[in-house]
Formats: sequence, structure tokens, C-alpha cells
Amino acid sequence: MTITDIHAEHSLAEHTHGADCGHEAVEHGDHVDYVHDGHKHAAHADHYDEH
Repeated sequence: MTITDIHAEHSLAEHTHGADCGHEAVEHGDHVDYVHDGHKHAAHADHYDEH
């Protein structure tokens, strides 16, 4: 594992982002990030990655 393989994750159970979740949606290439508590969450498998 390298330092680039390490990233912060958040459980989908904590909050499900979507059109009506109340967080700003930001187009990011082939997916949408959601601005949450000053950082972006991006769906990845069974969790969200922090960007």
C-alpha cells in the first residue's frame, strides 16, 4: 500500500447523498460529489470517499 492508497471513508449508513439530501452537488468528471462539512464526498462501492 502506498500513501495514495489511503483515503478517508464515510459509511453510507451515516447519510445517503442524493438530489434531496440538502448538500451542494458538484459535477466531478464521471460522477457527482456532495459538499459535506467543508469537504466533498464521492460514492465508492459501499462508502463515500472524502475528496
